[in-house]
Amino acid sequence: MSVIDWLTFNIVFLLSYFLDWFPLLDWNGHFATYIVAANVAYAIALQLVTISLHHRQAQPAKVLSNTSRTSIMFIVLYTSFLGVFTNVGVPGFWASLLLAAVVFIATTVERLLLRHYIINRRMSGRDTVKAVILGTGEMAQRAVNVMSDNWNGYNLLGYFASQGDMELVTVGTGEAVRRLGEEGDIFEFLEKNSVDELYISKVPVGNADFKALMQLCDKKMIRAYYVPSTVYGEFRKAKVKEFGDIYVLSQYNEPLMDMRNRINKRMFDVVVSLLFLCTLFPFILAVVYIVSKITMPGPLFFKQKRTGYDGRDFWCYKFRSMKVNKDSDTVQAVKDDPRVTKWGALMRHTNIDELPQFINVLKGDMSLVGPRPHMLAHTDYYSELISDYMIRHYVKPGITGWAQTHGERGETKTVDDMRRRVEKDIWYIEHWSFWLDIQIMFKTVADAIHGDDKAY
Repeated sequence: MSVIDWLTFNIVFLLSYFLDWFPLLDWNGHFATYIVAANVAYAIALQLVTISLHHRQAQPAKVLSNTSRTSIMFIVLYTSFLGVFTNVGVPGFWASLLLAAVVFIATTVERLLLRHYIINRRMSGRDTVKAVILGTGEMAQRAVNVMSDNWNGYNLLGYFASQGDMELVTVGTGEAVRRLGEEGDIFEFLEKNSVDELYISKVPVGNADFKALMQLCDKKMIRAYYVPSTVYGEFRKAKVKEFGDIYVLSQYNEPLMDMRNRINKRMFDVVVSLLFLCTLFPFILAVVYIVSKITMPGPLFFKQKRTGYDGRDFWCYKFRSMKVNKDSDTVQAVKDDPRVTKWGALMRHTNIDELPQFINVLKGDMSLVGPRPHMLAHTDYYSELISDYMIRHYVKPGITGWAQTHGERGETKTVDDMRRRVEKDIWYIEHWSFWLDIQIMFKTVADAIHGDDKAY
């Protein structure tokens, strides 16, 4: 697949150069320098951002995300390399953006077509993985659900479990998965049959049996995977880490536990917040001050104690959008809230009221992207009703977040509304990356331009 991807890239690059499709690129210099710099840059970009289309659970969105990151990484490296040489011209901003777009479109089409071919191949019975499940339960059933999607290319041979245990069924058809025997019968089955993967939902009784099972898997070249026996934290992205001379499994994967990631995120927060506060913010502040003083008496800013990183309280700043009232620290805004003024409603609809939080970012209380901070009354209330509510405070709260850009902003009318928001916050914590933050920020700007019906 990397070869096909590399060939596609080179064909598009060569056509752009020789046919002069895009005069804006203005190729001026030695061809050999251009082609070598392009291939080296693209090769490095492929190493930094892997191709995910062949992964059995890869969704089109993941393919597009990786392709866009590859294209951006390529153009940054490519223009940097060209700047070293004196025998070629370095493309300007718009030319670079055009070339990145051409590469993105071409490789996206190629990768999606290749993904379609791979899916058809798997659905026709080729390139399948023969799998067996040991044990039953809710999480084992979820493993069956994944394998039931034909495009994943799994051939589930059956499962081993004691009589009377939960029956496993295929998703969609509801047909029972074949029960192959008691748990102890798995040894004979693996010896006599061709199996690629074993999913263990229930460990055999006794260390001797478990060790023998692992040795048998090694001997027969069967990859073994462990399926959690509990449904708690079903959306978790657990991670194995070294702990002295043993390995332990963490309940959560937290990229921001890595000091380098925390430093990168903090540097980005400081640079962006400083740029905004020193350029656009003074003009916005002047406009908001004038309109606010004309339309509603009272202070310009509203500050409220909210729960932040590690459960610590901090003062969160906003432009005041409500009439001065005694319920602001306990009662959240609802649709057509009489406390919100007309000017305040416009600020809330376009997120202008949140802009003073760039000061919180610069102070270190918040980040540009992260779970939205909640008022203390909400923290006290929901932490009693939602067991994993406090996990969202493993990272700094943000001006915007994954939940807010995916339909979970505004009023939380029920506990389930908050539970969905918490799940998305935890998903962000476990999947954080610099590029995910960039994606969320762009989505936030787009939502602010178009307006959000839930922003009230």
